[in-house]
Parts: sequence; C-alpha cells; structure tokens
Amino acid sequence: MATARWARRFRRKHDERGASTVELVLYMPILMLAIFLTIQFSLIYLGNQVASAAARESARVARTSLDRNQAEAAGVAYTGKVGKGILEDVQVIVTPVGADQVRVEVRGHALKITPFIDPPTVTQVVQGPLEEFRADN
Repeated sequence: MATARWARRFRRKHDERGASTVELVLYMPILMLAIFLTIQFSLIYLGNQVASAAARESARVARTSLDRNQAEAAGVAYTGKVGKGILEDVQVIVTPVGADQVRVEVRGHALKITPFIDPPTVTQVVQGPLEEFRADN
C-alpha cells in the first residue's frame, strides 16, 4: 500500500505533460528570428549579384560605345529587367580612369523584409580597358 502511494507521488512529481508547449513557446521566437535573418541575408546576397551583373553590363557598354550616358542608362535598364524588386534606389556611376580605362560603380539597396533592420547599401565596382579599333598594317 505504501509502495502504491509512493509511486503515485513520484509520477505526479515527474509528470512531463505540457513540457512540449513550454518548449515551443520558448524556442519559436528564436526560430522565427533565425528564419527572417536567413531570408534577409539571402536577399542582400541576391542584390549583390544583380549589382555585379549590372556593373559588368554597364562596363561592357561603356568600353565599346565610349558613351557615358548610354552606359549609365544600360545599367539602370539592366537592373530594371534582371533585378526588378530585388535592387532598389539604383545608382550607376561611370567614370573614365586615365585615357584608356573606365570604372563603373553600381549602388542600391537590397529588398527589405524585416522592419527593424535596414539592409546595407550594395555596391559593386568594375573597371576595364576601353575597346579601340586598330587597323591592320
């Protein structure tokens, strides 16, 4: 009889009903934060890739056409096609470097999903020689 009473007390004392609910309440905010941060960093990475591709396209246009305005327009148009909704507030800056090189810088902001964290400004720079035609001798 005493053994049965002791067994009932032991079971009540070590009952784990509701433990899963408490663990879920404690871990769910941490899990949600981790998911949001992972998605935000992925969007920053994707914005960086779009800026890199736009900088390469602008540099290609600048190197072949030697027209700064056309190269800037090509970079903005490229981000509008490829990075629509991914890269915002795009700025394309084409700068001649010396007499035979051109430098293109593309800046923008990656898409933001978290209201309390502003993503950093995404910047990509490409520099290369100008193309020139040389006739055969």
